Amino acid sequence: MLRSLLVAVVALTAGCRAHSSATQVAVARQAPVDAPDAAESPVVLVADAELQRVQKRARYIVESEQGAIRATDLLLARPDLDRTRMNWFFTVPRGNAWYAVFGRFDTQNAFVPAYAYRAPIEFSGEMEDFPVESLPEGMDALARAVSTACERVFQVHGRKQLNPVVVEEDGGITVYVLQGFDDSNLYLLGGDFRFKFSKDGRQQLQELPLHQGLIPVSVAPDADGEVPPFSAHAHVLFPGPLETELALVMLYPALGGLFVGAADQDCVYALSPDGTIRAVRLSREEILRELRPDGTFAPPEALKVEPEPGADVVL
Repeated sequence: MLRSLLVAVVALTAGCRAHSSATQVAVARQAPVDAPDAAESPVVLVADAELQRVQKRARYIVESEQGAIRATDLLLARPDLDRTRMNWFFTVPRGNAWYAVFGRFDTQNAFVPAYAYRAPIEFSGEMEDFPVESLPEGMDALARAVSTACERVFQVHGRKQLNPVVVEEDGGITVYVLQGFDDSNLYLLGGDFRFKFSKDGRQQLQELPLHQGLIPVSVAPDADGEVPPFSAHAHVLFPGPLETELALVMLYPALGGLFVGAADQDCVYALSPDGTIRAVRLSREEILRELRPDGTFAPPEALKVEPEPGADVVL
């Protein structure tokens, strides 16, 4: 089953040196899926609830990014664009709408919105121009959290092309910072962080690097004109997938798919552009668990279909 998995395991042994046990990410585990043979190590899967959390948050990141991309296109097309009026931006859902806001802090450290866009909550990519004076309250706190997070990531990686994703939660504000890129043949995985802030955005409560470094992923055709069908990298201590990884694959289907897993484990997670997450046992070339795009798990009997000889894994 899946010759591509054999290639994936080689790539995984190289590792990305990411994810320490000190990350405090929820990695609750389930019991081994079956009793191992004498020569095999038991396979311990990431808990179902964690995979569902990853998928749900990845969908949020995708929606936020789609709104930000559309709003940025509209912004750059403005004949009255004044770049001196902005140095921060973010996209956030409020009520029945998504809002994309561009602005800067004044000399009194107050956030001053310069341009804003609004889209229906169901379709974040359908942004339209929106008057800044009609924006919901509380944008200062979000802008403050975003500026602190982006400045920190710039200090670490030295790149100004950053994409913040804001999540308002009961206890405060979560900010993901992703690396931006504009080369259609080269995507950047890694270099991403997750921050947590107090509700007013003034106190940073957590700084969590999701990968230690930048991981360029090329989708350029090789000498034979073949495009890589997938990419793979290893997590050092964190065994499962991350929401930023799944979101990248969903945002850019040209990546084909992504395999992630711990280098010393017999299990990898295959992430697909439609949001599917599959746990795959390498030694037996079998799918152990499948989280479908609708957030439900495939029944065990649906995973036992024997592939035809020489068939590759379908992401």
